[in-house]
Amino acid sequence: MTMRHLGAMASAALAMACTNPEPAAPPFVPPTLTLVPAPELRITSPVGSDCNRPSFWVGDTFYQIVSNQHAWRSNGARDAASAQDFTLARFADDHPTFAWDSTRQWYVHDINTSEGPTNTPMRWIESVYRRPSTGALYGLYHTEEGPYVRCGPPFERPYLSVPHIGLAKSTDDGRSWQNLGLILSDGSFPIHCDLPIRFFAGGVGDPSMAVGPDSVYAYIAFTDYSGANPATQGIQLARIALQDLDAPLHPDGRSKALRWHDGDWRGPGLQGISSPRVGQSWRPTPIGQATPILPPARSWQQADGGGFWGPSLSWNTQINAFVLLLNNVSGARVFDAEGNYITYLPSIDTPAPVPRVPLRLQDLPNAPASSWYVQALGDPGMKGTSALTGQDARLFLGDRSNLLLRFSR
Repeated sequence: MTMRHLGAMASAALAMACTNPEPAAPPFVPPTLTLVPAPELRITSPVGSDCNRPSFWVGDTFYQIVSNQHAWRSNGARDAASAQDFTLARFADDHPTFAWDSTRQWYVHDINTSEGPTNTPMRWIESVYRRPSTGALYGLYHTEEGPYVRCGPPFERPYLSVPHIGLAKSTDDGRSWQNLGLILSDGSFPIHCDLPIRFFAGGVGDPSMAVGPDSVYAYIAFTDYSGANPATQGIQLARIALQDLDAPLHPDGRSKALRWHDGDWRGPGLQGISSPRVGQSWRPTPIGQATPILPPARSWQQADGGGFWGPSLSWNTQINAFVLLLNNVSGARVFDAEGNYITYLPSIDTPAPVPRVPLRLQDLPNAPASSWYVQALGDPGMKGTSALTGQDARLFLGDRSNLLLRFSR
């Protein structure tokens, strides 16, 4: 065989190697999930736990944030089992007289008090990311456009509002915050007492974010309550590059966060029409440019509508996938807890829940009673957080936990 023939064979082999595709990854198989009884933990604060409760580590010190209209940060402890005192966190744009009134156990100049409303917005910080290189903390918050519409008899509505999602930054481990602006919104909606629903006249809210092993994007799961079409409502996803967290808005007001829509990250973060009540303006953009991964069967604007809401997202090192925990309502008018659910996002590039129908935790042995604000907390041995979990994770419903989520293959 001549050198020419050998060269031709080598070239052919190289061409075949370059054209043969890599073998497809095996399909993701959901892990075996076991609910394991554990000693009870309870996180106490002056205001309870009114949303997802983000956590983070600074060295060997563990911090948590709880929110009820405004955020409180713990003073730090060895882990979640340690007793933790909480201190009211402040935003730089809070009203100067905004404070905690220890006598009546509520806020001074809050929107729900006789002095309100003021220009101190309500903000629930529901998720955080701490940048390893600088220690800067970025908080994803839910805010409700106010003042509330209060509806007396015969409507049986405590209040109605329109939520939005914003981003804030802290350089002192969460004691104080700079507001960076809204990054996800469906704009303003008229609020009328004859709406057949309990809380949200439209809007987006209840967010959770997590960062995967690529450390390029923060992925955000949230709930969309807007409009009459359930096909554009429900659990949606967005992402924002970590390098954009310090300046999440373009000079023209557009958000650098993009929603999953029609097979790509292309949906504008800020949609709809803003109003003076929002405190931020952007070019009017048609809503519905988002493809939910879990839409409701009926619109959130119907009394018997709604479905999954308040997602809690974490990257799980045991199964190499995102874990998505969910609350489910009995209907938008009543908003009682029908159950708590779990599913997985094995590929965030083309996100689709596996299983497609989430698993109801209340159908498992040792199941807890249904409640609001389901989330997981990673093992302190791995410095786990509400956004980073492993084989064993504390299952919290509200501020209580007496179970572990155990993931195994």
